[in-house]
Amino acid sequence: MIFDWSGTLVNDLPAVWEATNAVFRRAGAPELTLDEFRREFCLPFVRFYKRRLSHVDMAQLEEWFHDAFRRVQAKIRPIPRAREFVEFCRRRGAKTLLLSSAPPAHFEDQARAAGFEGLLDHCYVGVRDKRDRIGRILKEHNAKPSETMFVGDMEHDIETARAGGVCACAVLTGYNHTDQLVAARPDLIVEHLGELQQLLDQADMDFERARALHQSKRASGMGAGSRPDPSDPA
Repeated sequence: MIFDWSGTLVNDLPAVWEATNAVFRRAGAPELTLDEFRREFCLPFVRFYKRRLSHVDMAQLEEWFHDAFRRVQAKIRPIPRAREFVEFCRRRGAKTLLLSSAPPAHFEDQARAAGFEGLLDHCYVGVRDKRDRIGRILKEHNAKPSETMFVGDMEHDIETARAGGVCACAVLTGYNHTDQLVAARPDLIVEHLGELQQLLDQADMDFERARALHQSKRASGMGAGSRPDPSDPA
């Protein structure tokens, strides 16, 4: 199992949004509402900033962001059911890897505070474009694509799974809205990791069987993507 971090295992969306608006203020640009941010933010994040703040040097933008983020990252919490799901994967004999763009220093603080230390077998952080890295990770761990799943909350995560030829699972607990993720056509789309755990448990960790179960539930109106976006703020 390969996991994204932000929006998949921890809820850092409020902190990242707040830090991003701090950057916009220093750059003299209008702030974004939460909905605007979720609609526009993308990975690699360089694309987002070039589109919005092309008049400011990227190194300066990163300095501003990290300065603001350090002040708000204490707000970050584990997403409900996330730790339980990672523990479930480990009990079922799955190697647990992390592939994230989160800066290493921030990630270490967050993992310690959120209780993920020791739960992940290997962490690849500070990766700007995960699509370029997943192939090497699969080779490094001698992982078969047919027996590997990448779980994330953004279109970029689904593109990363496709780049590695692995099963793509989108989770609705993070940055992208349901319609954005549905349009990216993942193999599975679940409301939360508890739903994915139930599917994998029923399928005895067989991804194809889990996908078939998922499609059956969606056809009957029971699966994620058939109801309003549960991650939308009230």
